Amino acid sequence: MGIVVTGSSGQLGRLVAQELLEGVSPAEVVLVSRRPETLRDLSDRGLAVRRGDFDDPASLVEAFAGAERVLVISSGLDNLGRRVDQHRAAIEAAAAAGAQHVVYTSISNPAEGNPQRIVSEENRATEELLRSSGLAWTVLRNGTYSEVQVPPGSLAVAHGKIYTNAGDGRMAPVSRRDCAAAAAAVLAGDGHEGKTYDITGPDRLSQQDLAALLSEVGGRAVKVHNVNDRILGWGLGKAGFPKSIAREIVDFGKAIREGYYDVAESDVERLTGRAPRSLRDVLIAHRGELLEAAA
Repeated sequence: MGIVVTGSSGQLGRLVAQELLEGVSPAEVVLVSRRPETLRDLSDRGLAVRRGDFDDPASLVEAFAGAERVLVISSGLDNLGRRVDQHRAAIEAAAAAGAQHVVYTSISNPAEGNPQRIVSEENRATEELLRSSGLAWTVLRNGTYSEVQVPPGSLAVAHGKIYTNAGDGRMAPVSRRDCAAAAAAVLAGDGHEGKTYDITGPDRLSQQDLAALLSEVGGRAVKVHNVNDRILGWGLGKAGFPKSIAREIVDFGKAIREGYYDVAESDVERLTGRAPRSLRDVLIAHRGELLEAAA
């Protein structure tokens, strides 16, 4: 069985490779990256490393040679507006290389009407491409990463405030390690064809819940300040955020407020045999980073 992992130089891709090594022979795994030189530590453990670039489709066919299963990790947000073409190139290259099964990392609830319009549309379009590709497919709808809460959490602990437009909406943050374990379980296992899994953390948390966790782990009181979309966007601009990033942050908060991230399922435990980490566990593990801005 040949397993190809794209985006292997990224945080999630590296974790998937490490999870696969727990149960799969290194000889069966190929890591694909635009920067293969950054994966020397994994190639030293016996994994094949090949160059492949979503913007260079010809490179992908060669990189995917011998693959039976391919994990297509969605492109980063710096590729917004181009990601459907990139993902299409990866899916078509997998088919051309003779792969039988493609696994794709999507987002929670990429439905029409989701305020994260571009992100949602691109993931929804990629899911549709996959379903019509003629290949076996699995979609992993990863929730927002728990680790992403650490940098803004550090500022919240330092200043004692969370400014948010999320209202009373809730989300279920999930650790990258659990996302990687779920992906590895699908890639190395059987019976996942034609299925969509919600990869989430165990707890549906409001901004008040988040503030309570930050207060507990950070050792300083953190209070929630609810603001509207316009005021949050203005504040982010004043803080130096580029307009495109500020817009994404505002739209993310709006999506939480409108319930698009209020998804908590037990698919991680079903796939991996272990309960997912809570956000509290992740914050404790990153407590040093959480306190940096307050130091």
